[in-house]
Amino acid sequence: MKPVTRQLALLLSGLAILAGINATVWRYERAMSSGEVVLLRLAPVDPRSLMQGDYMRLNYEIARELASSDAREKGRDTLVIRLDAHQVATLVAAGKPDRLASDERLLQVHQSERQWQIGPDAYFFEEGTGDQYQAARYGEFRLQADGKTLLVGLRDEAYQPIGQIRARW
Repeated sequence: MKPVTRQLALLLSGLAILAGINATVWRYERAMSSGEVVLLRLAPVDPRSLMQGDYMRLNYEIARELASSDAREKGRDTLVIRLDAHQVATLVAAGKPDRLASDERLLQVHQSERQWQIGPDAYFFEEGTGDQYQAARYGEFRLQADGKTLLVGLRDEAYQPIGQIRARW
C-alpha cells in the first residue's frame, strides 16, 4: 500500500469513527430534549466501590413486579405502563401494546437469566455527595414513543430532582 493511500485510509477511518460518536451523542441529546419525563419508583442500595467511585445501586419496583409475576411471558420486551399525575409509572398487567389509553405508554425491558432490566442498575455521582442521594425514591427517565428510556437523574419522595441536573452537553 502506498503511503498516500494508507494516510487517506487512516483519515477516512478516523472521520467514520468521529461521525459514529457524534451520531450517538446526537441521539442521546435528542432523547433528553424530546423524551417524555417518566419516573420509575426505586429500591436503592448504596454501596461504594474503590475502583469505580461512589454510586447507588438501582432496582426498580416494576422489575420486582415482573419477577414475581408468573403470568409474564418469558422474553417479552415491551410492556404497558400507566402514568399518574406526577408522571410516576405503574405496570398495566393486562395492557395491550397495540391499543394504548391516553395515560398509557410503552416501556422496553430486557430479561437476563432470572432478573428483569429496565434501566441502568447503578447511578454514579461525584465523590462526597452521596448523602443527598439517600433521599432518592424515583429514577427520572426520558421515554421515547417506542418505549426506549434514558436515565437522566434521580428524584426524591416530593418528586424534586436531586443533585445538579445537566441540561445539555
